[in-house]
This record gives sequence, structure tokens and C-alpha cells, in this order.
Amino acid sequence: MSEKRQKIKESQLQGFKYFKAISTMFESLHDVACERDVAGNRTLHMDQYASLLLLYLFNPICTSLRSLQQVSELKKVQKKFGAARASLGSLSEAARVFDSELLKNIIQEL
Repeated sequence: MSEKRQKIKESQLQGFKYFKAISTMFESLHDVACERDVAGNRTLHMDQYASLLLLYLFNPICTSLRSLQQVSELKKVQKKFGAARASLGSLSEAARVFDSELLKNIIQEL
């Protein structure tokens, strides 16, 4: 029987200071792939997804897609990224829906 993992706490996360500068660079990504959302119920946008992925890279405590989803539930993360809780399905689909090529210019600028 495996031991249940403890929930990640805001105090365990680091790297938030870098997101002030990066978030303005990600603004142009917000509406990417929104044309696919004919129902009008998209809650995870590319800028938010990219921010969550960076947060994942800054924090070794995040080890899986499920931990990234758990981090998206934290109030500090939601406030910083302007996003609601991300579902596992949205996070899983995001890798296919969002065009990673659009990040090249941002990465070069960094």
C-alpha cells in the first residue's frame, strides 16, 4: 500500500519574483487557440499554462501533472497568474492545443 502524498503548500513554492517581468511577455499568448473554444468555456489560457510550467520548473516539489494541478488550486498561484484551478484534463490537453512555437520569441527575448 502506497503512502498518500501531502498537499503542496504555498510556503513550499519559490520563484514567484520572476513572474512579474515574465507575465507581461506572456500577455500576447492569452488568446492563443481560443478560436477552438466554440462553447466559450475555456478557463486555462496559454499564458497561464506557460506560467504554470515555469513554476513547475522552479519547484522540484512539483513532480507530476497532478502536482501541477494541485498547485493551480492555491490562492497565491491563482492571483499571480490570473487563473482559476486547472483541471487535469485541461492541463493534459494544453500540450496539444497550444502552439509551443509561439514561445520561441519570448525565450529569445529572455
